Amino acid sequence: MPLSRRPRPTLPALARASAWLGLTGFGGGLSVLGTMHDLLVERRRWLTEREFTVTATVSQMLPGGAAANALAYTGLRFHGPAGAIAAYAAFIAPGAIVVTLLAALYVRLGVTPTAAPLLAGLNAAVVGIVASITLQMLRAGVQRAWQMGVAAATLLFSLGAAASAGEMAALGIGAGLVLDLGVKRMRLLRFQRRARRPSPPVALPDEGTPLPPPVREGEDEAPADPAGPPRLPALALLSAPALGALGAMALLFLRAGLGAYGGGFAIIPHLQASVLAEHWIGPRQFADAVAIGKLTPGPVLLMATFIGYLVHGIAGAAVATAAVFAGPLALVLAVGAWLARVRSRRPVRAALRGLTPAVVGLMAAAALALGRSLEGRVELAIAAASLLTLARFRVNPVLVMALGGGIRLALSLAGL
Repeated sequence: MPLSRRPRPTLPALARASAWLGLTGFGGGLSVLGTMHDLLVERRRWLTEREFTVTATVSQMLPGGAAANALAYTGLRFHGPAGAIAAYAAFIAPGAIVVTLLAALYVRLGVTPTAAPLLAGLNAAVVGIVASITLQMLRAGVQRAWQMGVAAATLLFSLGAAASAGEMAALGIGAGLVLDLGVKRMRLLRFQRRARRPSPPVALPDEGTPLPPPVREGEDEAPADPAGPPRLPALALLSAPALGALGAMALLFLRAGLGAYGGGFAIIPHLQASVLAEHWIGPRQFADAVAIGKLTPGPVLLMATFIGYLVHGIAGAAVATAAVFAGPLALVLAVGAWLARVRSRRPVRAALRGLTPAVVGLMAAAALALGRSLEGRVELAIAAASLLTLARFRVNPVLVMALGGGIRLALSLAGL
C-alpha cells in the first residue's frame, strides 16, 4: 500500500491498541506477537509485513519482553519517544494492576490452607512451561557444537557461580564473535595463502533476506538513528546502600531488567539469588511471584510488581515495576532504528548466534532453580505432565497452569 494511503495511528489509538494487547496478552512475549500481527498488520494496516518483521526482530534482540519492546518500537516509528513510552506503558499497565491486586490478596490468603495448594500447583506447572520453552529454543537456535558448549557453560555458571544474566549474555556474544566469525576469518586467510589467489567472500549460513531499516518517508519517518551503540542508564552504576530501601529495590530491578534477554525467565536464577540475599522474601514466595507473573496478562517481568508489593506495599510495587521496565525501554529508544540497520552485518549476526545459546542456558537454569522449590511427588508429577503436554500438543500455557493449580487444589481438598 502506498505510504500516502496508509492509515497513520494517532497517539490515543496506539495507546488503546497497546492496552488491549496488554489486557489479552496471556503468555506474554512471543505468544503476543501473533496477536499483534493480526491487529497491527491485518486489521489496522499500520505496519506492512516487512515493517512488522523488522519490529519483531528488533524486539527479540533487546532485553525485556518481546511484545512490550515491539510495541515501543512501533510507537517510536510513528510518534517518536512519546509514542514509545505511551505504547509501552499502556501495554504493561493492565497486567501491573492485576498483579498488584493479586499481591494484595496473597498477603491475606497466601498462607491459608486453600491458597497454598493452588499456588503449589501453579508453581509446578510453571516449571514444566519453562522447560518446554527451553527445549523449543534449543531445537530452533542451537545447532552447532560450539553453541551447545555455550549453552552448557551458561547453565553451569548460572547455577554454580550465580553469574548474572548480563554476564552470561556477554559470554555468549563474545563466543559468537570468536568462534563463529573469528574462526571463519582464520580459515579464509589460510585458504587464501594456500591457493595464492583471491577467495570469494565468506558466506554465512542462510538466515533469510537481510532486514531493511524502517521506512523513513513522509509522515511515517522513523526517528533519527543514534550515532552509536546505546548507553546504559547512569543509575545502574550507583551503589545500592546510598539509595535507601526503595532506591535499593529500584537498582536491583533495573539491573534485572537490563539482563532480561529472552524475556523474564532468563533472569530468574540471578534475581532469585539477589532477592533472597536481601532477605526480602523466601524461596516459596519467589516461586509464587513467578507463577503469578506467568498467569496474569502481560510480560512475566511483572513478577517484579508482585515482589515489590510484598516488600513495600503499593510504593514498592510501583517502584519495582518502573525499574524493571525502564532499562529495556531506554534501549529501545536508543538502538531501535540503529539495530535494525546493522542487523545483516556479519559481526552482528555472529554475536546473535552466540547470544541465542546463552539465553537457552539461562532458561534451563531458570527451570532447575524453580524446580528446587517443588515439594512432594504430586508437584513433580504436575511439572512433568506440563512439560510433556506442551512438548506434544499446541496448548495455551495459561490453560496448563490453570489445570495444574486446579488439580493440586482438588487433591488437597480430597486429603491427598
